[in-house]
Amino acid sequence: MAARVYYSDKFDADTIRELFSKALADSGISTGKIAIKIHFGEKGNTRFVQPDQIRPIADILRQKSSDVFVTDANTLYRGMRLNARDHLQIAREHGFEKLGVPIVIADGEKGEDEKEIIINKNIFQRVKIAARIAEADAIAVISHFKGHMLTSFGGAIKNLGMGCGSRSGKLEMHSKIKPSVGEGCILCDQCVEVCPAGAINTEGETAVIDHAKCIGCARCIAACDAEVVSVPWEGATAREVIERCAEYAYGAASGKKIVCVNFINKITSDCDCMGDSRIIGKDVGIAASADPVACEQASYDLVLKCHNGRDVFKETHGIDGRYMMEYAESIGLGTRNYVLA
Repeated sequence: MAARVYYSDKFDADTIRELFSKALADSGISTGKIAIKIHFGEKGNTRFVQPDQIRPIADILRQKSSDVFVTDANTLYRGMRLNARDHLQIAREHGFEKLGVPIVIADGEKGEDEKEIIINKNIFQRVKIAARIAEADAIAVISHFKGHMLTSFGGAIKNLGMGCGSRSGKLEMHSKIKPSVGEGCILCDQCVEVCPAGAINTEGETAVIDHAKCIGCARCIAACDAEVVSVPWEGATAREVIERCAEYAYGAASGKKIVCVNFINKITSDCDCMGDSRIIGKDVGIAASADPVACEQASYDLVLKCHNGRDVFKETHGIDGRYMMEYAESIGLGTRNYVLA
């Protein structure tokens, strides 16, 4: 059966309220503990979904339940979202206090508060989900649909998977990625400064990444101004990362009612975990659904349609992101079959 995806090319509060209300009705969310899963944006980033865009959603959910909170989990890399104290600070700096609901860092001060969820899938038997999200009865997944160096693009599925994993869960998802340094290294030490694992040595003629220590967070790729740090995406490696993220998304959603909203605008080359990256696509609109896979597939299709069939994500990162939806559907997270309403 086709899932309903509600779409508009407008971004005003009334449109957000209308689309979300329709998708919420399909989800069956009515009460209980409701997590609004968002991305607070890293320091220097302005492209994340803004609090004013989330406010209509928070207002609707507060009418459903007295236990609504806005949340994200800590990161692997160094930055303002590495621990709960700094994470809360950047959330406040970016204006999320004005939503009128508690701000909760889902995996605690150091990213260690987690719950193991049994999923029995192809790669993972259990996944490690940030505790406050795992304890929720429902999740409203609010995502900025944009490019990503690891998965081609990121939206609802990545927000559920990578976004809801605890720190050790994120490590499990990233662990197949092992970047290397190519010719042209200028020994600037920027990769050393951002590496959270101490895996990079610059004492020789070029930087060297110790794969035994590397946690696969990919911060060195973003930090390298010389653009000589890369990942061997060919073959199974990229697919394995996508599969791991999709299985974590399944675990985060397991036993919960889900509603998703993708904001398909300010389409950047990279995620909101870093400063503003370049815009690679036109503003498309908003997609909302109770099915995360359908929401993702529709968002991707709408981007292609808006760009006359061009896959701006594959052009940018060389990765076919369609596999994310294909694999997520194969493990039962949702369906790629949808109708726009």
